[in-house]
Amino acid sequence: MARRTDAPDGGIILWKPRGPSSRALLDQVQQRLQWRGLGHCGTLDPLASGVMVLIGGAARRFQQLLTGHDKRYLATVWLGVASGSDDAEGPLYCPVPAPRWPTTDQIAHQLEKMTGQIEQVPPAYSAVRIAGRRSYQRARAGDTTAPPARTVTVHSMQLIEHDQQRLRLEIACGSGTYIRSIARDLGRELGCQASLMALRRSASGSHDASMAVLPDRVVASDWLSLEQLLAAQPRIEVSREQALRLAQGQRLPVDEVTGGNTLADALAAEGRGEGPLVVWSEERVRGLARISDGVLRPRRWLAASDNDTSD
Repeated sequence: MARRTDAPDGGIILWKPRGPSSRALLDQVQQRLQWRGLGHCGTLDPLASGVMVLIGGAARRFQQLLTGHDKRYLATVWLGVASGSDDAEGPLYCPVPAPRWPTTDQIAHQLEKMTGQIEQVPPAYSAVRIAGRRSYQRARAGDTTAPPARTVTVHSMQLIEHDQQRLRLEIACGSGTYIRSIARDLGRELGCQASLMALRRSASGSHDASMAVLPDRVVASDWLSLEQLLAAQPRIEVSREQALRLAQGQRLPVDEVTGGNTLADALAAEGRGEGPLVVWSEERVRGLARISDGVLRPRRWLAASDNDTSD
């Protein structure tokens, strides 16, 4: 058997099919490419399909940034069906024998009420930790303690199909939002219970389905460089000398930093709380920084040997 080598800097946009776990797909790609050290930016449940971003090498320094992207989903929700897991894994049951089905207008009104910053309780069968233990581990042991509520952001929810019991929703949301919880809470508010029956992630940040590769067709040429992977991120450009100063931990006054319109974009992004910013120099990614109080502050920096082909 060939010996695996470390994955190069960068990543790949993978299309996860319904069935296998996110970890199983990561292992499959590592085996197929004979690489090691891959990570992923956002888990999908086994019953979900869609876009997954795998990363390797220096890109793992940017894992938190990539994982924090907004996501877009297409969700199928069944009304009148409750589930112990809030999805099709069950066990499923019908708590109301003959519910009164809500109208399209009632559903649309409730979706609007659930948009914005909301308090959401994750599913009992989730990876959220309660007192140091995963919630799904506690649930499997018979512990009925609910995970604590947390604040998440739902940018939009559109009802695109309504066939009495079956709903199809397009959802745009921030990182950490559980679509299973949205389905569960929607059913409760409508008075008929509901569960998530199918889920497809259509985009993770700027990476969408049009860029995705099936895991059994992945080849090394599908791999994106670090620059390609981060091309759409909020950025700021600096000179070679400024990059060296940032690498030494120095802070730079913003008015010293070159960048033109990209600087204006970076400042706007920071004002919206969307930092940190990817720092570029000489057409290469150098690290992460944040702007505050008129100063550019390095947050995470690539070593001189990382992502550097210059002499």
